[in-house]
Amino acid sequence: MDDSLDRIIRYFQSPVPADLRRITGLETRRQWDVTAGILNRGAPAGKVDRGHVIRFRRGKELTADLYPPNGSAPFPAILFIHGGAWVGGSPRTHNKLALRLAERGYYVISVEYALAPEDRFPRGLEDCVFAAKWLEAEAENLGIDGSRLAVMGDSAGGNLAAATIHKLLAQDGTTAFRAAVLAYGVYDFLAMLELPTTSPFVNGHTFAWQAEDYLGEAFDEALLTSSEVSPRFSPYLEGFPPTFMSVGTNDPVLQQTLAFAEALRAAETQVEVSIYEGAMHAFLQIEELQAAGEGLEDIVHFLQISLPD
Repeated sequence: MDDSLDRIIRYFQSPVPADLRRITGLETRRQWDVTAGILNRGAPAGKVDRGHVIRFRRGKELTADLYPPNGSAPFPAILFIHGGAWVGGSPRTHNKLALRLAERGYYVISVEYALAPEDRFPRGLEDCVFAAKWLEAEAENLGIDGSRLAVMGDSAGGNLAAATIHKLLAQDGTTAFRAAVLAYGVYDFLAMLELPTTSPFVNGHTFAWQAEDYLGEAFDEALLTSSEVSPRFSPYLEGFPPTFMSVGTNDPVLQQTLAFAEALRAAETQVEVSIYEGAMHAFLQIEELQAAGEGLEDIVHFLQISLPD
């Protein structure tokens, strides 16, 4: 393991320095681009259609990177929503993970939703909801089996994936997704703001910066507990598809992952939670960790059961 990768692991494992200055969303984006460049080393070969235009809005393109698998269509598909604290990340930062999923036979649609602080809530969520409906409408044209769709997100992307399901249920009363994969997501903003200073890589004080970047400085408790921001509180949990949740024991979102899983179970939604001993945030992208391989295999196993041939 080289020094740069070791520094990334120590970052996710260590508490935030007490004297850390305010980091802007744009700085976070630049740091994440550098980090992802390291994590994407050794990505497998695969077909990628970069920047596929889904629509134009307000003079901007909404695009997705398309990862068709080898084999014969129609394929099961995953709408992938990347993490990055709502201010960073892109399909390219999660390129290796998307290619790994495509290797396993899944057509991956990795959406490049709008980022804060330039485009604050709800713009990014609206992009994800539109991409979900676009995928359902275009499935046959893409060589995708429209009855075998899943949504997946990690970290902030896990938040957006769960919020997307909520929005689809609120708008349409149903969703085409037959499975959801939520990896170490943020499901409760108030719980994040209460994280102690000993929490690894993020605490309540530093998460407040992320909330300001995403929601604006005037956020209040009503917004923080709204279902579009904190999907744990969705009134439509009984309509969620079978859901797989993954999280490490050294991740500050562990407790809210368990709380969200309990809320889903209370709504009689099928949910499976896999907890990885010693694993920290973002472990699925760090293939040098044992939990990354185990986590990927667990996701594929869940999808094989939830999206059968």
